[in-house]
Amino acid sequence: MPREKLCYVSTDVSDWLAGTIENNLPRYLEGGFADEASAEGWSIPLALDFDPGPLADLRPETGMEAEVFNSLLVWQCLSNLTPSLAVEGRIWTRLSHLDGLPYARGRWIGDATGADAVKLINLHCLATTRTRCRDDNAIGRLWWNAYIANQAMPGQHHDALKALLKTADIRSNIVERSRFGSLPRLAGGILRAVSGVPAVTASEGVFREFMKTVNLRGGGVLFEIMEPAEIDAWLADCVAADAVRDAINAVPSSGSEGETNEP
Repeated sequence: MPREKLCYVSTDVSDWLAGTIENNLPRYLEGGFADEASAEGWSIPLALDFDPGPLADLRPETGMEAEVFNSLLVWQCLSNLTPSLAVEGRIWTRLSHLDGLPYARGRWIGDATGADAVKLINLHCLATTRTRCRDDNAIGRLWWNAYIANQAMPGQHHDALKALLKTADIRSNIVERSRFGSLPRLAGGILRAVSGVPAVTASEGVFREFMKTVNLRGGGVLFEIMEPAEIDAWLADCVAADAVRDAINAVPSSGSEGETNEP
């Protein structure tokens, strides 16, 4: 498919969509908004080209493997997008109502109807705040997954995404906490620990104690001038902290590694 200009919707269109979800339920559940694409305010172009074709291949299944696949696919379409533009909700609102609507419908709306469907549509098809662009919008969250993974572990995009999306807690600590988003070397070290140190994800409680220790000990540490091996050694000391070791020892011996929470 030929490349085209990445577009966003106007404020008026965004507000109209937010205020008419219930009236537009048939479009969300079965139809679509393709007939609106040429209407005024629906296609304000940016100076960025993208190929929307791969969005048709997004997989609506739940689970880490599908989330990794989908994040890489959105990155393939929009790797030239900047973080400053990626918090513009009207970009994600347009994509979630046009090229990305079949995925948003399958992944997030499902068989929901009535008030339940309205709530899910509001959360996953619109993007009214910076946080919703990053964490909730059906397409926006996939881009942010890929962006953070690429920043944290350059050249190891797939492995970084698998670590980032292993559990919901890991994503929330790396993506949703701006401190780690602005410290890609520390984020990369945490993802390497998730991948290579089984104890770190022995249970949800262990990972939370590990992150508490990283937070407590990390103040003032200049991670951005440290080599990866130094960061890995520093994080190994965090794993060895008393609170983390106690959490590890509390994990039942028959427990499986890392409870996977759907992203």
